Amino acid sequence: MAMAMTVGQFLNSHNVDFSLTHHRHTDTSFSSAVSAHVPTSQVAKAVLLKDQQGDYLMAVVPSNRRVMIDKINRIMGKQFFLVGEHELTQIFQDCEPGAIPSLGQAYKINMLVDDLLLEQDELYIESGDHENLIHLDNKQFHKVMRDVPHRNISGYRMLFTQEHDGRHWEWE
Repeated sequence: MAMAMTVGQFLNSHNVDFSLTHHRHTDTSFSSAVSAHVPTSQVAKAVLLKDQQGDYLMAVVPSNRRVMIDKINRIMGKQFFLVGEHELTQIFQDCEPGAIPSLGQAYKINMLVDDLLLEQDELYIESGDHENLIHLDNKQFHKVMRDVPHRNISGYRMLFTQEHDGRHWEWE
């Protein structure tokens, strides 16, 4: 699978110029960036949130940052929570589990994009599988995100470190 059908139809119907960047199979947007040899700050990571009324919001941040849910809650005036993996597979049926494209509009989901992404010259988003990124230049990304609100919604990734067997381990 190279790209989710919903994503391809959305990009084509909006006349968006893009290319696909292939990489080895990965499980996270951050790992996809590393594998594809592109800056982690240029890969958009989608995080799906849901409020108490059941309304979804896709928060999109650079893959080297984390979503600040408390900040989003203040901006939106609602309480949002992370959506579970099982629910994600129901919403993004044409995507491999965990490979959520940062194009909520294609799935009729409201979005909020981090300001840092709009400053990048080039951007990459998940294609719906774990082996390809959609490559967009800044102009095409702005075209796709034209009507999407944007704010500063990301913070630094929190890494936990531990010394074990003489080696230094890091994880999120």
